[in-house]
Amino acid sequence: MKIALLCSGLGNINRGHETFARDLFELLKDTVDITLLKGGGDTTPRELVIENIPRNAATLRHIHLPVSPKWMTAAQEQERLRIETATFAHSALRPLLEGGFDVIHCLEQEVCNQLYAFRHLFENTPKFLFSNGGAIPSADLPACDFVQEHTEYNLKKNTSGKAFYLPHGVDTTRFHPGIHSDFRRRHAIPEDAFVVISVGTICYWHKRMDYVIREVAAIERAYLIIAGQECADTDAIRALGHQLMGQRIIFANLPHEELPQAYAAANAFTLGSLFETFGIVYIEAMAMGLPVFCTNHPNQRNIVGNGIFIDMTVPGALTSALKNVGESERSELGRLGMRRVADIYDMARLRERYVEHYKRMARSTVNLPRHTLGRKMLDNARNIARKLARQTRQSFL
Repeated sequence: MKIALLCSGLGNINRGHETFARDLFELLKDTVDITLLKGGGDTTPRELVIENIPRNAATLRHIHLPVSPKWMTAAQEQERLRIETATFAHSALRPLLEGGFDVIHCLEQEVCNQLYAFRHLFENTPKFLFSNGGAIPSADLPACDFVQEHTEYNLKKNTSGKAFYLPHGVDTTRFHPGIHSDFRRRHAIPEDAFVVISVGTICYWHKRMDYVIREVAAIERAYLIIAGQECADTDAIRALGHQLMGQRIIFANLPHEELPQAYAAANAFTLGSLFETFGIVYIEAMAMGLPVFCTNHPNQRNIVGNGIFIDMTVPGALTSALKNVGESERSELGRLGMRRVADIYDMARLRERYVEHYKRMARSTVNLPRHTLGRKMLDNARNIARKLARQTRQSFL
């Protein structure tokens, strides 16, 4: 059984999505014949860097699109991602054709779509698995044979008939409360200070780091650590943080292997986003023994289990929760979180489940489409529907 794991963002950007790809490869590389195809970094016999135009390439800085200025930034971001995944998919085709893989595991929607369209080129047709890390609705899923949903909540919403539940995991040998950290000393945080940490892209629209800053700033003498990748919003958010908190806020763009040091310096974890399809940072924090303060959404309740769930749209809600949850309750939540990670999200425990799913997919039978009058009529109808949908979307831009 040969597995190809594809992630165009790995080596180009640093988010939970890419962390999942790296952790899954490291988990399985000594157990199964798996090759990691990634967008950047170093090439080894088991890791191939696939040529692509990264979404953050300087050559993509000036993209002209026929959209309203209101939506231009978001549209440009989508176009950058499309270019990265399209160039990655085409460059990945040759090593995939030559590799004799039984399962091709794709983490990006467009990569999966493009490669699946070429499956008739393979001597032995591989099975395509898509990890639905973005909780894409069933109607918009890429063409594939199997779909991995990362939460039971998302699985219930999937109507494709191809889905199974298998969550993200965390390496508890790296994320655990026994880690010695000098993060407080290095950043002049008093040993007796109450410290909140938030991990995610330093942006407005999704992670809502501005909300987190305003809420923690309202707690006298509390410190805030924000660890995450920078973006166009970051400078403005940094300025807001220093304006409201002065030296009580620390911004850190850390490599993933250094994150445990930052978690270990905190007393509580929070994320300002209103919804996360998974949120690997929740379980990293839980593995570190931190109580989690997050949005009151069914998916987050399903992931975290024992946490403090609040309406993150309400000003003062996070401030109030952080103030009113005492040390003993935080400790109990931390203990329950560690137990939940050990039972559900420990990567070592998930290894066998991943291997079994790969074996099941490798054994399954897939048939290439055959020409029939019915298929031709169905394809024509689908093409007309797609064309009408595109025209409808463009009319609203």
